[in-house]
Amino acid sequence: MKKLIILPFLLFMVSCSSMFAPKVNLEEKYPIEEQDIRNWDETISYIIERESLIEDWYGGDNPIYYLRKTGKMKEKEFNFLQSLEKKKTITEDDRKEFNKLVRKYVKKVDRTFRLKNENLKNPKALVDKMVAESMGTRIDNPSRHILEVVASEKEKERIVAWSKQTTLSDKDVKRLRKLLNKFIKREEFFDVKSWQNREMSGRLEEIIEISERGKTTKDQRNNVNAKAMYIAYEEYLSELEKWR
Repeated sequence: MKKLIILPFLLFMVSCSSMFAPKVNLEEKYPIEEQDIRNWDETISYIIERESLIEDWYGGDNPIYYLRKTGKMKEKEFNFLQSLEKKKTITEDDRKEFNKLVRKYVKKVDRTFRLKNENLKNPKALVDKMVAESMGTRIDNPSRHILEVVASEKEKERIVAWSKQTTLSDKDVKRLRKLLNKFIKREEFFDVKSWQNREMSGRLEEIIEISERGKTTKDQRNNVNAKAMYIAYEEYLSELEKWR
């Protein structure tokens, strides 16, 4: 009887210890020397690239350029970072401020992509493409996978109905956008074989590698699926950077 009482207690204690275990912070993960602080642009770029799930988090561009272009790096911060290059001695206050900015920038680029109405460059052509591809061939492709596996029967019927209309109203576009955002949240959205039949590229290999790591969080899955959707329908959608 005592063993039966003790076992659940031990399991509870183990779960609690893992719940409250301190998280590894960036300072521990990336030990930064004085010279790394002076070479602040290389250091920040390296950390952001390593901490980003996909390169679209920083616009697929130079991370410093992206941070400045989007206003995530303020002019005052940029001036401070530039001043570090010529300092003979890096003070403890300099180090604290630098580490604070690194944490801020890593947090700023972390995002979950969602379509806005304006991200649909040609919604009517998009639904036409999805329906034509899904019904016009037996070869696996993104459209066939989305309509046959990801969408419910009712959702599929809605997309087919839109394809039969001459134009889409503003209300239709809003409904389409909401539906696509629902799709990219679903675990079954991305199918490697279907996308490989569309293209073989470095950007596709990037999300294949992430999807094969095993269990992903909801936000990670959303981001992988968002990039997969952009790859599948690049001519009809804005760049990921412009999504919400």
